[in-house]
Amino acid sequence: MSEQFMDVNTGQQATTTYETITRKASRTHRLLSIQWELTYRCNERCTHCYLDVMPPSAKVPGELTTEEAKQLVDELERLGGLTITFSGGEIFVRPDIFEIAAYARRKGFAIRFFTNGILIKPEMADKIAAIKPIVVELSVYGSNAETHDLITQVPGSYDLTMRAIKLLLERGIRCIIKTPVMKENIEQIDEIHAQASKLNIGFQYDLTIVPKHTGDVSPLQHRPSDDQLLTFLRRRTNPDTWTLYTLQDDHRFCGIGLSSLTISPYGEIYTCVGARVSAGNVRTTPLKSIWHESPVWEETGNLTISKLPVCSTCELRQYCVRCHGTAAFEDGDMLGCSSVAYREARLRRQAYNENLAKLGG
Repeated sequence: MSEQFMDVNTGQQATTTYETITRKASRTHRLLSIQWELTYRCNERCTHCYLDVMPPSAKVPGELTTEEAKQLVDELERLGGLTITFSGGEIFVRPDIFEIAAYARRKGFAIRFFTNGILIKPEMADKIAAIKPIVVELSVYGSNAETHDLITQVPGSYDLTMRAIKLLLERGIRCIIKTPVMKENIEQIDEIHAQASKLNIGFQYDLTIVPKHTGDVSPLQHRPSDDQLLTFLRRRTNPDTWTLYTLQDDHRFCGIGLSSLTISPYGEIYTCVGARVSAGNVRTTPLKSIWHESPVWEETGNLTISKLPVCSTCELRQYCVRCHGTAAFEDGDMLGCSSVAYREARLRRQAYNENLAKLGG
């Protein structure tokens, strides 16, 4: 949900074949991409995490078995899915991750891995390379071990993550560093970006810090202050980097309900990671029926700005990066104002106008 990806329905002409496919799939409710949370077990204890993670060795009898996962891959193939992103928790605490991923590759899926990387040693890096993922995305929370390890609560985790990146790059695997922006690291974002550039890999930052899905609001302590965020946005929001589109009634803030779904470790099918609106469970209902018959796809897929009474008239709408799920979890109404999105939009507008004034606009 980083700012780089907020513009999902501008009406501009598609510039690549994939964009053309994506827009057509969105119109026809054809499945393209899957985010699969394989486990909520994790070997880090990140204080900002929206999940209530369990220890890596925890016994979790409710997780989909290897065979259930393979059967689900078959169902996803029949629906025409193209890309599977395996996430967690930490995916590599599951001993069958490579069996599941290899099966999905044989079925023709493009594979992405989300990981903290701390389990990746040479032998595991070889196994990852054998899968031929299109990318491995690794979470880095600071430009140094002190900041990163403070967030993960695992001493040495920064060095282990950087070791993983080195091992993956040695094997020709494309990597991306991902960093959620927090008050603890907001002044290090440029340095993390520079570190990624030095490694010749991608970098993405994300302003999204949300409550746990259990209702625990403790992750919100990590949100930057207004002053911190405004300083951050002044360097990134100007007429060259932020286009003020005229938002038509069919504008969408995201692609919820259109051409993607999220799978929980227990077989629950959600519209997306953020909103987590359940469409059914594959242990009780075939995925094909869930995808074609559950009413939640139409309900969420129709969330254009015209269906959002506050957003459609808000003076900040052109500066807003809204998550419907955050509005629901934090403010109690998926269709109402997202207080955190409003705050960020207000500060983004201020930064934009200040930079515009410097240009004489």
